[in-house]
Amino acid sequence: MGLSAGTKIGPYEILSPLGAGGMGEVWRARDTKLNRDVALKVLPEALAQDGQRMVRFQREAQVLASMNHPNIAAIYGLEESDGLRALVMELVEGQTLAEQIGRNAPAGRLKSPSVAPGTETAHQAVSTDDALPIAKQIADALEYAHDRGIIHRDLKPANIKITPEGTVKVLDFGLAKALDLDPTGSDLFNSPTLSPTLSIAATQAGVILGTAAYMSPEQARGKQVDRRADIWAFGCVLFEMLSGKKMFAGDTVTDVLAAVVRAEPEWEALPGDTSPRIRELIRRCLTKDPKQRLQAIGEARIAIEDTISGVGAGLVPAPGRPQGSPLQRALPWTLAVVAIAALIVVAYLWRFAAPAPQGSPVFADIPLPESTSLGSASYSTAPVAVSPDGKQLAIAATDTKGAARLYLQPLASKQAKAIAGTDDAASPFWSPDGGSLGFFADGKLKTVSLANGNVRVLADATCWGNGGAWGRSGIILFTPSCNTPLYKVSSSGGTPTPATKLQNGEADEGTPVFLPDGRHFLYVPNAYISTSGSIGIGSLDSSEQSLVLKGGRFPQFASGSLFFTLDNRVFAQRFDPATGKLSGKAVALAEAQTYSVSDAGVLAYQGGTIQARLEWFDRNGNSLATVGPVAAYQDTKISPDGKHILAGVFDPENHSVNLWSFPSTGGPGTRLTFGNGNHLDSVWSPDGRYIAYSCQSKGRWGICQKPADGSGAAETLITLGADIPWAQAIDWSPDGRYLSFDEIVGKSARGEVWVLPLFGDRKPFRPSPVDADQANGVFSPDGHWLAYGSKETGRYEVYVVSFPALDAKFQISQNGGGAPRWDKKGHLYFRTVGNRLVEADLETSGKSLRVKALHPFFQWSPPSLNIAWDKFYDVNADGSRFLVVQSTDPTASRSIGLLLNWQAKLKVKE
Repeated sequence: MGLSAGTKIGPYEILSPLGAGGMGEVWRARDTKLNRDVALKVLPEALAQDGQRMVRFQREAQVLASMNHPNIAAIYGLEESDGLRALVMELVEGQTLAEQIGRNAPAGRLKSPSVAPGTETAHQAVSTDDALPIAKQIADALEYAHDRGIIHRDLKPANIKITPEGTVKVLDFGLAKALDLDPTGSDLFNSPTLSPTLSIAATQAGVILGTAAYMSPEQARGKQVDRRADIWAFGCVLFEMLSGKKMFAGDTVTDVLAAVVRAEPEWEALPGDTSPRIRELIRRCLTKDPKQRLQAIGEARIAIEDTISGVGAGLVPAPGRPQGSPLQRALPWTLAVVAIAALIVVAYLWRFAAPAPQGSPVFADIPLPESTSLGSASYSTAPVAVSPDGKQLAIAATDTKGAARLYLQPLASKQAKAIAGTDDAASPFWSPDGGSLGFFADGKLKTVSLANGNVRVLADATCWGNGGAWGRSGIILFTPSCNTPLYKVSSSGGTPTPATKLQNGEADEGTPVFLPDGRHFLYVPNAYISTSGSIGIGSLDSSEQSLVLKGGRFPQFASGSLFFTLDNRVFAQRFDPATGKLSGKAVALAEAQTYSVSDAGVLAYQGGTIQARLEWFDRNGNSLATVGPVAAYQDTKISPDGKHILAGVFDPENHSVNLWSFPSTGGPGTRLTFGNGNHLDSVWSPDGRYIAYSCQSKGRWGICQKPADGSGAAETLITLGADIPWAQAIDWSPDGRYLSFDEIVGKSARGEVWVLPLFGDRKPFRPSPVDADQANGVFSPDGHWLAYGSKETGRYEVYVVSFPALDAKFQISQNGGGAPRWDKKGHLYFRTVGNRLVEADLETSGKSLRVKALHPFFQWSPPSLNIAWDKFYDVNADGSRFLVVQSTDPTASRSIGLLLNWQAKLKVKE
């Protein structure tokens, strides 16, 4: 069927051609139903007639159509008529960025030509004032897509349009993958085409694989690509905008690809007035080793925003040797240590020698104490606390043996010191004089004197994630359990008493912070079981409580500003403690999960994100595919038939967790649970017809069951006591008669493994009733064994007990381990403290068991280091593949971010 004006494809009437390329012909068309113009991309015949590829394309197109961002051209649908298939897309008016850089670009937006007019390669550079806002919008679009697990794969000026209003629209997002054209594994260097656009003539004639001048080195080599390929292309586009010339060029595709892989950009082509920060950003984007390249496009967005606003000018070193040079490759760790030490010394001298904070804000990173990592970030408290004078950090970190404790890190020293008596400590907070620390450990609220090391136990406190605050009057605020209001207790000891009352609809209150008068305080309603982010204010002297801010969490106060988190960023806004009123605009200071701030101008934060992706790995640790969007996953479980994935997904907007089901081969998911409270830690019934999961009702935990397709109402299998602050469903026995679950015992905050019979009197029992923390009891495929993690030797190890007789017990791991899983062959797997998977090859006979061998597998980067409780992986039936929850920012647990002189950022915005 030939296309011409007047031809109809479904309700769309062809108006005129817009262009053509390897991905198909593009036409302007009229949507006769909605009375609007659209763009129709008619798919190549080779794709349209390939049923298997069309199924994959439709699956990918559904994912792409779910994107909704002002800087991404929208996909409206897929239309078919008379054998033609067309993708219906938003029609974007305006010029492409390639046209603006080209010699016909409109006057007024360009600098003088960098190449002589009239030549075949004549281009003009976009002025810095115009280029940076364009680049910022491109970065916004990439960041939005990357957060959802979508990679562009073919970013270039021709795929970027600028509307007459100045809005950037990125076109063809993700179509390279949707069209099954990922260049991985393709013989690119044998491509017969001489144009800069690559194709594979033998198998996919005319189909675009990528554009040579903008392909990353790994893409050019045919290797697997991830979001860092887009970051490389972004650097190419920004370089080209500023310089007016392509970063790599050549007479043939082979010449271009050779330059991409081996050559360095002509850095001198950048205009002389390009700021050092932007030069350094481009260098980081264009580092050939993807491991050394900028890891998140959000960092580029922040650098551009700060450059536009004038924040941080001069903070980036002047251009020198390009990244990836032999010297830098030889000495990366030495340079990093020297840089960090220099920053610490500069920060110390600047902070304590100057009479007041001056100059620009400074960002820096502090490495954690040797061989330690930050624990998983609570949504309410931070693992790091800045001392009131800004000179020290208290850090809750975990060593390689899984032992958690507090460390004291002076900013003027490279050495951190472990604080005795703080084993298993979490959520540290300072006394007003900086002489002591409060913390939570062993289900207790404790304090430690830094002068003499005395540790005092003040009260039972199982809800450490709700944090504590120490006021000037010697009163400490905390939450005894995860379903109470705030309580107060004297720092010298005594009986805790309520400091607040739960308001209508509140399940708990937490995350307290005292205001300067030592009597008023800020807090978060529903801190542990939150359905909406908000910040309230209360007083030790009255029962009056009121709302300060709706749409923020994790409050702190310093130097006249209220700090809070929203959308994984720290904000500050002017706040009057006397009136409880905010004023002015909120200013974003840093991207962070959690943070701590002091009046001395020091903001310390746990960087990165709680976002992760579900990713398939083989036994060698090779990434095979991803499932579902990027999200804050809490757990994952493969269905018995291997076709579906269950996952608890945290929703930052209402601060709750709900269950989703995703096809194991990829595609849109189905939400299974709704309503207030949390629904997570799910498990399939043996026949795959039902799911059991942790649920809440009126602040009490229990285990619920509902059909696996999400239909029907939930049935409560068991409701636990009011003193149980947490519970999670773990596994279903192969015969369907038992369900294992974990619970935390209120006063001790100790985890226990329980089994619930689904027959008879349904009275739960403990399969291994020892006085030690336990978690994750899972049934063997024959139902004769139960594996679990236990801390009875002082660190977590994996054990197996016979089931249901419970009269034989064996230790499986030898150097720490937890979170066991079985495959259908009877092989047992567990996770080590170093986030490595280990397979235990077992030999069983009757009630005897022998560990034949332990086989270490690959390591990965889960969002949390808690090997006991977190369920961040599962294994398929035959043990050939593993589904893991992979953090999108694994560096978040390895260092602490610092923002020095944060007040300067507020002044710039005022």
